Amino acid sequence: MKIIKPKILNLEESIQIQENINIANKEENDLKDFFFKDLKESYLEVEKIDITNCRFKNCKCIDSEFNNTSFTDVIFENCDFSNSNFNEANFVRVEFINCKLVGCDFSESVLYNTYIKECNLAYINMTMANLKNVRIEQTNLSNGSMSECKFNNIEFHEDSLYNTQLFKTNLGKIDFSTCDITGITVNTQDIKGMIVNELQALELSKLLGIVIK
Repeated sequence: MKIIKPKILNLEESIQIQENINIANKEENDLKDFFFKDLKESYLEVEKIDITNCRFKNCKCIDSEFNNTSFTDVIFENCDFSNSNFNEANFVRVEFINCKLVGCDFSESVLYNTYIKECNLAYINMTMANLKNVRIEQTNLSNGSMSECKFNNIEFHEDSLYNTQLFKTNLGKIDFSTCDITGITVNTQDIKGMIVNELQALELSKLLGIVIK
């Protein structure tokens, strides 16, 4: 699957993210063309703003609010946004590389042409999210919720979905054969056409009430 990468051009390095956010809000402009590096913010509040052509590296902004925020052409690298709220956010041509997003709320968010690699998304809430052209690789999604999601052209590779909830999410034609899906919670109709390996098939057979001797 080909995912369109973020188009990052001509960035200005800055250590004043909240100040730049406040200026963008006041002037009703996008937050754009910034490279934020080594930031440590105890709390950020961002709502209904477009963040465009930006890069975040080694930033720690936990317990923050990004409600209804749009991210376009953005790279997050080695960042920690644990327990932050991305409810109803939009991500277009975004990369998360080696990031910590434990307990984040991505419910009703939209991810399009998004690449997630080597991240910790344990206990994440992606209920009713819409994921299209998304690849999630070597990432921890354990104990999270991806219930009632819409998956369109999504790839999972060497991920942990241990005890992840996938209620009312159509998993047909999605390849989970390299992933840990132990203890996933699904409806039996949603696993029709799901691609798994032999050991996973034995585990899933329990959901169908099949006894294998």
